[in-house]
Amino acid sequence: MKKGHVKKTSVNQANIVYGVHSVLELLTAKRRKVSMVYTVKPLIKSWSRIQGVLPSYVQIQYVDRITLENICGSSEHQGIVAVVQPFPFESKIFDAKKFPFLVVLDGIQDVRNLGAIIRSAYCAGVDGIILSGKSSAPLTAAAIKASAGLAEHSRIYIASTLSLAMSELVAQGYHIYLATLGQGENAAQISYKAPSVLVIGNEESGISKDILSSGTRVLLPQRRSDISYNASVAAGILLFLMGVQFKKI
Repeated sequence: MKKGHVKKTSVNQANIVYGVHSVLELLTAKRRKVSMVYTVKPLIKSWSRIQGVLPSYVQIQYVDRITLENICGSSEHQGIVAVVQPFPFESKIFDAKKFPFLVVLDGIQDVRNLGAIIRSAYCAGVDGIILSGKSSAPLTAAAIKASAGLAEHSRIYIASTLSLAMSELVAQGYHIYLATLGQGENAAQISYKAPSVLVIGNEESGISKDILSSGTRVLLPQRRSDISYNASVAAGILLFLMGVQFKKI
């Protein structure tokens, strides 16, 4: 097709994926149908890899980089944007027998942190992710890019009420571990029990008070008490420790 311009409003921002890794993972996961791919000429270096997994029915439109930026609302598109079906969120909460290793994100506000945690969760062998529908950052294209596209392989459930979701998990027999500051057991010295849930709290206020009593508080040792790890870094360390014990990685 001829090079052209697409207005920002012509594409539903909720149904796009951008960035090389994100589009590659989208295509390899095969969970969402792709209707259109916007890219540039000269072709991006990774085009041959993308073309190798791109279904033949997908339309390709060549545009300039400014148009890509208008479509996705970001300059980080890396020369490619895909128009896709909505993300396939889980319709019900996870079953402890089928999904023994979960992570709950309680009010993560930054889409980059959200994406980075999803990336770490996938790498650590997490079976499912639960987000708070009211207080968490949404799973946008920016969050998917921050996950290096690994969100496309992840099972994600959005809880309307996180406290109710936690009650359901406890009732199923999940062992709950809450990442906290100031007090708690040394996360590197715990023998984690399955089925298991790790809860990561808000970047500023931590875990909500109404679920702090749901399980065991754990903390990561650090140099000083007045500093802390970034939420996504802390999540990555904790998920690694748990994933190793559960022989997920």
